[in-house]
Amino acid sequence: MAVFSRYCFVSVGVLLLAACGGDASEQPDLAGLDGDDTVTSSEPQNDARSGDGLRQFEGRLAQGTECAVLRTPDGETYAVNLGEGDFTPGDYVRITASLAGTSLCMEGAGTIAIDSIERRDPPARDRDPARAGGAAITARHVAGSWVAKGVNANCEKPDFDVTRAGAGRTTVETRIDGLPETGAVATGDDPAFEWADGIARMPIESRGPDGLAVMPGDGPVVTLAGHRIAGDGVVFVKCG
Repeated sequence: MAVFSRYCFVSVGVLLLAACGGDASEQPDLAGLDGDDTVTSSEPQNDARSGDGLRQFEGRLAQGTECAVLRTPDGETYAVNLGEGDFTPGDYVRITASLAGTSLCMEGAGTIAIDSIERRDPPARDRDPARAGGAAITARHVAGSWVAKGVNANCEKPDFDVTRAGAGRTTVETRIDGLPETGAVATGDDPAFEWADGIARMPIESRGPDGLAVMPGDGPVVTLAGHRIAGDGVVFVKCG
């Protein structure tokens, strides 16, 4: 009887410990909690998304092969279902939407499911010919002296001079961050001022009937003849 009683006592003790302790792997990790019962999730968040999973897309609507598409200034293309709205190809818009990984018409990086849509003024680098004025950027067009558009324009002190240097070369002379600088002018489909000395390439485009916009490159913001080249760029007009 003594042996049996001892066995029962030990067995009951073991069972009680098992019932109270359980499997350690099933217990919540309470390390770091200081009495607040709110547990913060460590799941990574996408900065481009809002809390409800929506993102913002901006670009120009166009008619794709089988459906409408949105083309962004960065060159991305997305299929978009415009439904019965009054937006048409050619409109520049900002869309708040979710993005499906597959395209409804097998075109673009996915399909935008619109939550809201609004028209926006296009940025300079959108390069819509109707908005930009339609003037092609050629060596003949850019050659000459230019000043920043505005009431303080002074053609006696041009901000930069563009010269045709022969052998198909066109150069631009100006001041970058206060120092004299000579660069090359690229024309054609991707026009820009191109510099040495680590200065970023500056895209250029026609702006209106007589303007030439100089836009910021991918490097640090600089000044051209004292004008800060940032944002939508600075518009210059030709002298003479």
